[in-house]
This record gives sequence, structure tokens and C-alpha cells, in this order.
Amino acid sequence: MHYVAAQPVLNVEEIDRLSFLPYLFGDDFMIAELQVYALARKHLTDYEDCFWHFVRLPQGGGYMMPTGDRYHMINGNGWFDRPVSGEVAGIILTAQAISRRCWVHKDCGDKEQLQHYLLREFQLWNFIESHPDSAAISAALE
Repeated sequence: MHYVAAQPVLNVEEIDRLSFLPYLFGDDFMIAELQVYALARKHLTDYEDCFWHFVRLPQGGGYMMPTGDRYHMINGNGWFDRPVSGEVAGIILTAQAISRRCWVHKDCGDKEQLQHYLLREFQLWNFIESHPDSAAISAALE
């Protein structure tokens, strides 16, 4: 059995919420934030608009997380269909949004934003690898 210790995370306090999204997503933070919400509506069958927590990772980067405890997530492209925690849902949805933003900036030739998103993707995957639910997260992102 392989044991990996979970990394601690830092919940973003109310006073820092306005600066977190530009930190996480860069110059197009409003589009990326809306993309996370759209992905939630698409993949979480029991999702209703709610408050989202912002989580900063100690090694850089972070993710958004819906308030609810459990959600039923479906990703037809990867045959993923199961309940997940709010945290896992948030990690998956943020990773999907970051990946999509990478492709957009690659196609547009925006090297600076592409590098920003590639760094955020790398940081999030480093966290995913040590997460107790890493197998479920990886399966949803296949």
C-alpha cells in the first residue's frame, strides 16, 4: 500500500477574495471564473448556484470549491459518474477550466497567459497527486 500525506490548504479569507481570482487565473480571471460555474452546471447533476470557497495551495496556485458537502458528478467524455465531495468537485472543475484556458491561450498565441495557466495546472496536479481522493480526481479528468 502506498501512503501519501495530504498537503495542507489555505482557505482564502473574505478580505482576500477579490485578489484571489486574478492570482489564480491571471488577466482573464472573469472568464475563467464563469467557466468554472458553467462546468458545475454541466457536470454536477444536483448543483444549484451557491457560495464558492477559494482555496490557496501552499506551493502556489489553488482552486475554487462549491459550498455543498456532496455532489453527483457526471463527465460523459470520461465515463465518470459518481458522488464526490464538494472539495473534489471543486478541484476537478477548476482543473478543467485551467486546461480549457490553456488551450484558448495556446490557440491565440498569448504566451504569457499560457505560461501562467501551465504553471497553475502543474501546481494543481502536484496537489492532486497527494490528495486522498486522487484516483477519483484523475478518473474524472481523463
